[in-house]
Amino acid sequence: MLNLFNKPSDTIQYLGTPYTQDCIEAIAMIIQFEAQIESAIVLTYDQTHCFLVKAYRHLYLIRFGFRSDYISEGYKGLVKALNLLRRHEIEIKEVVITQKLFETINRNALTDGDIELILNNPNIRTNTIYNYINNLEVIFKEPLNIDRYYPSELPLNLIDPRILDLALKFRDDADSAIMKAYTRLEDIVRAKIDSKKFSASLMDDSFCSDLKKNKLSPFKWESENEDSSTAIGRLFVNTFKAYRNQRAHSEVDKSISQLHREFLLINELYLLESESIRR
Repeated sequence: MLNLFNKPSDTIQYLGTPYTQDCIEAIAMIIQFEAQIESAIVLTYDQTHCFLVKAYRHLYLIRFGFRSDYISEGYKGLVKALNLLRRHEIEIKEVVITQKLFETINRNALTDGDIELILNNPNIRTNTIYNYINNLEVIFKEPLNIDRYYPSELPLNLIDPRILDLALKFRDDADSAIMKAYTRLEDIVRAKIDSKKFSASLMDDSFCSDLKKNKLSPFKWESENEDSSTAIGRLFVNTFKAYRNQRAHSEVDKSISQLHREFLLINELYLLESESIRR
């Protein structure tokens, strides 16, 4: 029976490695993908730190990749992790743990009883969290950059099924995926209106009305009036003028974040196209 109650918990997921960078990225991943994070507890043993993150349905233990005894990557990483959690308004507390619990965590062997003791520890504290942050920011005279730690992935649940295959190949060749997405959209729209035009001219003919010339587009959106429907159509025209045409005539050199943004912009055009209705 004693062994049964001391069995490691099945409810906790261990993330990260002894390397600080991996641990910060693990915290950023949880923030990005968990629907609701209730709290984060810094577990401290002899100026070495790990995190217990409590989400709505899961518990995560981020391993001991952080330190606070001297200015190091481990200390910088601790402050970056704290700032990530603070940015998302997640409650942060600290608990000083025993050597026995420290060794248990390093064995990935926390029990449900251990977790209960941590979450309900009467000596839990909050003021030290800000000391860790303020001490380091005073030294560096500015906050540490934390933006790059978020996972750099396309949100596949938002991608139009017609370009999901391109999203899956995005990491291997982003430029090719983007250009194929433009071309595929042109083929779809060209077939809808039986046209031989391409690029911005094709999009203008398909979605943009000109009431002064008594010209109504063959497709529109359910909106307040013709002008607002045409304004949506102009998104197609302007996107092709600003981005697609540039790619068609010259080599494009963009950062990975810019490539993500452009692919998501094209994806929005696909979603809008699927919502358009024939007159």
